[in-house]
This record gives sequence, C-alpha cells and structure tokens, in this order.
Amino acid sequence: MDFECLHYSLGLAAGNGLTLRISAKYDILNSFGNEINFYCLNCMDWHLLPSATESMIADVALAAQGRFTGDPSQEYEHTEMRIKGEGDDATEEEVKVNEASRLATTVSNIDKDASVVPRGAFIKSPCGNMQTNRSFGGLDPVEAVKLCNYLHLRELVNLKKKSILEMSHLNPAIDSLDPLSEDVPKGSWSLQLEGGGTVCILHSLLWLGLTFFHVPQTPQHGHIYMGDRLMNLDLPFML
Repeated sequence: MDFECLHYSLGLAAGNGLTLRISAKYDILNSFGNEINFYCLNCMDWHLLPSATESMIADVALAAQGRFTGDPSQEYEHTEMRIKGEGDDATEEEVKVNEASRLATTVSNIDKDASVVPRGAFIKSPCGNMQTNRSFGGLDPVEAVKLCNYLHLRELVNLKKKSILEMSHLNPAIDSLDPLSEDVPKGSWSLQLEGGGTVCILHSLLWLGLTFFHVPQTPQHGHIYMGDRLMNLDLPFML
C-alpha cells in the first residue's frame, strides 16, 4: 500500500464501511458517504479504485461484456464507432475501457441503489452536508421493523418530487434522504428479524447478495455484498 492509499485508508477505517466481493475476483472496501474506494485481489494488497464518472459509466455500458477476469488492466473494446468533428475533420473512435473502470462503475451502481443507513444515523448540517450523527443510539425495536426507517445514503431522488405539504411531517435534519419504502418496484427489499428479534436484516432483491444489518438500540449497522455484479432485472416479474 503506497502513501496515498494509506492516507485515505486511515479516514476510511475511522467510520462505517461497506464491504463487497464481486464475482469471486475482487474485494472492495468503501466508507459510507465517501467516494474513496479500495480494491484487492489477494486480501493483502489494497489499491485505490478510480471514481466513476458519467462518461465512464456510459462507456462501460457500451463496451464491457461477460464476467470479470481479475485483471484490472484488461481492456474491453466496442465495435461501434463514434464520429468526432464535422466534414473532412471527422474522425472515428473506438470505445475502450479497462476492467478497473468497469469495477468502479459496478461499485457506484450498487452503492447508489443499496447503500443503506438507519434513520437518524446521519444528519444534515446547517451547511447542507451529510455527516455522521454521533448521538445516534439506534432505532427503537418497534421502529426498526418498519422499512420507512431505513434510508438510501445517496443524492436525493424521490424526495425532490414531493410537495411541501407531503414533506410537512418530516424532520429536515434526519429526513433528508430517500426511504427504502418508496423504492420502485415495491417489494424490492426483504426485512427480517434474526437472533430472537435482536438483529434486523435487510436483503436486496434487486442486487442479490447484498445484506444489511442493524442492532436496535445500538449504533451498530453495516452491510456487505457478495454477488456476481448483475442487477436482478427479473425482479418485476418475481413480485
């Protein structure tokens, strides 16, 4: 691990994290609300993963096919040509992406759809930034079994569509994230109690292999993904 990786890993280790294992090739570690991700092939040597950009996501969607190879430098090519420029200055460009970019895109997609926190674990500061709520003591056992008390840690999607009247009962400090209960399609999350009702477990039916846990009346929560990086596109037909 080089100096830059070590610098970011110290901050990563201080907070809650998400662990992913993708296609039995890569182990991924990231931090809630943090775009810094690490990947590893041998559980010992960790490397910084590039941040996913809009152009990278678009290129990966076009070029990357098949399963992960386990080689971050592996290149994927797309036969479709892009025309750049006009007239005599027009040139053709072939879309190429490497597996590290594909991995970053996969992590970003899973993170947007399935990065979950209990209601109150994060608060919105007066500056508009999301930060860890150090006074969070966990959900009440009665509230912990309600899907609406689990939120997506991502940019707002559903709340932006609500009217002021619909948001009148919300607390702006802790209700500034989208609840899982409003995900489409309905039923894409399975909420269960384990350990004699002492642990709440959430399973994503959209990203099979993703599991979230929360221990009520404690700040303990986290999630792990161990899957083949494929979104379950058959979910609407399964419900």
